[in-house]
Amino acid sequence: MEIISLQVPFPKEWGRGDATNIYLIKGKRTVLIDTGFDSPSNREYMEEALKKLTSWRIDAILITHGHLDHFGMAGYVQRESGAGLYIHEEDCIALEDYRRSLTWLDEVWVHALEAGYSLDELDDARLKLLASLDLMTKPDSYTKFRGLELELGEGLLSTIHIPGHTKGCVGYVLGDSVFSGDTALEGSTVVGDLRKELLAIQKLKLFKRVYTGHKRTPISPADLDRLEAHFSKKLDEVLRRCRVGKTLKELVQEVYPLFSGSEVNFIKKVIPIRQIISYLRYLEDEGYIEKKGARWHSFRDHL
Repeated sequence: MEIISLQVPFPKEWGRGDATNIYLIKGKRTVLIDTGFDSPSNREYMEEALKKLTSWRIDAILITHGHLDHFGMAGYVQRESGAGLYIHEEDCIALEDYRRSLTWLDEVWVHALEAGYSLDELDDARLKLLASLDLMTKPDSYTKFRGLELELGEGLLSTIHIPGHTKGCVGYVLGDSVFSGDTALEGSTVVGDLRKELLAIQKLKLFKRVYTGHKRTPISPADLDRLEAHFSKKLDEVLRRCRVGKTLKELVQEVYPLFSGSEVNFIKKVIPIRQIISYLRYLEDEGYIEKKGARWHSFRDHL
């Protein structure tokens, strides 16, 4: 059985961004894990790659979670290959009506407006995200699952539930390897629920290789230890900064200054806001900080 990693670019018409790692598993049956963003240039990329590698013979498309950079081209690949499409039941709404899956974005907006972000810059990000739906071929059909097992002819592929990034994040397990999507990305800034993310990382440590959705891949259990240390360091930084009282916007600009420039694409402007919210929630639940008005105040410098 062969594992082939492909890097689907961030659409050039949207500016600069991280490529999405997708994976072909070729055996007696061929499956594709994730698809990347849909765009004209990415369809050209995918057509060339999949014609060469599979002659468009794909048995199943497996989605790690319901974000556009992971399922956007699923409908296109399904149409060209006739493959079955699978997604966890807690993220399947993204395939049916992506607008209804953006409740997390509405929550970010509430906190961001209170913290001093302008409605214009936030709505610009939302409109660009929704505009991407006009480029996407909607899947003809899909199968939702809570747990999934697929016999590939040379091994069994199964799933583990690893929420944190989204509620329906799954890892696809093949032997001592797991394909984790956006769970446990190196130097992660994409966590929705930090407590669940930390639990997911513990599950992933059981595997020798973790094939991630972006950046360096695969990563190892030692890399996961470093990711835990990264989160601890960021939590301590937020605590220290909140000793004098900080708004959400101030925290984003101070903790993630590289995300604040005018050249940063619309997605990367939203991601750090959500990340800081996840840190604040975690620290509030632990009793380390409290909110007074629009400012967060901490009671200590370290966890």
